[in-house]
Amino acid sequence: MKKLLIILLAGVFIAGCSNDDTSNESDTDNDQVTDGNGTEDESTDNDDSERRKDVYQIGETAKTTSSSYGFPYEITVNDFEVTTDEVDGYSMDDFDSFDDDVFVVVNVTLKNTGDKPFIPNDKISAQLIGELISETSYDEFFTEREEELEPGEEITGNVVYLTDSLYENDVVYFTYEAEATKEEVKFELPVPEK
Repeated sequence: MKKLLIILLAGVFIAGCSNDDTSNESDTDNDQVTDGNGTEDESTDNDDSERRKDVYQIGETAKTTSSSYGFPYEITVNDFEVTTDEVDGYSMDDFDSFDDDVFVVVNVTLKNTGDKPFIPNDKISAQLIGELISETSYDEFFTEREEELEPGEEITGNVVYLTDSLYENDVVYFTYEAEATKEEVKFELPVPEK
């Protein structure tokens, strides 16, 4: 019963946050997309300004700005894996897991593109969202996020979620700046066969 209530609330939350409004087509940002090989893919609107992609793919780099603190940074999703095996020294037994739980492992690179240092775990967070899922990551993983990230520096590690509702979705999204209209960055993660 508790799981059903959580799924229902997550569905209402996702439906309320979805944006099918096409009247925002003229909104622009100073964001660029690179394909992991350094090649820039720029989309433009009628004003010839750069525009953010709606959804990024694994291997692409997204540039954004913190909606709360105003500093710029980049996110690259390098890899995505679903497993019940040990991850970074932690097993399913280390957490209050259920029989259907799996680790969702997103290998990500974060880069400080601003001119001031920040501590990633204090200032930004990543969510795993989908039609029937809304999860926050576990702090036990990717502990480098707890250290100050200097301008120009980047860190790479595994952002890990534990969930039993992954397979109830066809696709999930790894997001930063969730619900921040102009700054939200979404990476599509296709859910593998069970």
